[in-house]
Amino acid sequence: MLTEQELFDKVEDAIRAVLNTEEGQIRRESMFKADLNAESIDYLDISYEIEQRTGIELDFTEALTYLNETKGDDVMDISVQDLVDFIMLVTSKKNPESEN
Repeated sequence: MLTEQELFDKVEDAIRAVLNTEEGQIRRESMFKADLNAESIDYLDISYEIEQRTGIELDFTEALTYLNETKGDDVMDISVQDLVDFIMLVTSKKNPESEN
């Protein structure tokens, strides 16, 4: 299982590939819409790039449920860290023995 930093690095690479951002522009607190100017179509491309880099498939319905539970039903934007947290949660559920 990837460490959180390794996962962040792969997510950052995926975002940079899709949004053509400069190295160092993406931080954990970067908001997808407000800071990175991501559009809805970009999310599909980013999820595809993350899957290619990590082998982890993202379920948008599950992600939305998680974000609504943690951020509230009126969430309008998410941070890169929110995405990393969700992926870490999903992978820990699928591989509970790797938490130890």
